[in-house]
Amino acid sequence: MVKTYWQIGKQIMEAQGGEVRAEYGTQLLKFLAERLMVEFGVSFDERNLRYMRQFYNVFPIWNALSSELSWTHYRRIMRIPNANERGRGSRYHG
Repeated sequence: MVKTYWQIGKQIMEAQGGEVRAEYGTQLLKFLAERLMVEFGVSFDERNLRYMRQFYNVFPIWNALSSELSWTHYRRIMRIPNANERGRGSRYHG
């Protein structure tokens, strides 16, 4: 699931042209959430899509991620504002 969430975050960022743009991003996430929740359930609500986008934004290098950590682990790690404290392969854009 971690890889799936990372890939969804990547696709959202690419659809936004690599930027977290307020108006377009809000509309895109709302649209995606409506479609994905029908097919895959509440794990794909707007809030979780924001987390997926943030996940890719903070950890843009898939190979730098640990397969031993779960989605919950990464959600907690993303709360750490300092990239050096988060570890290798991360960056922070707020």
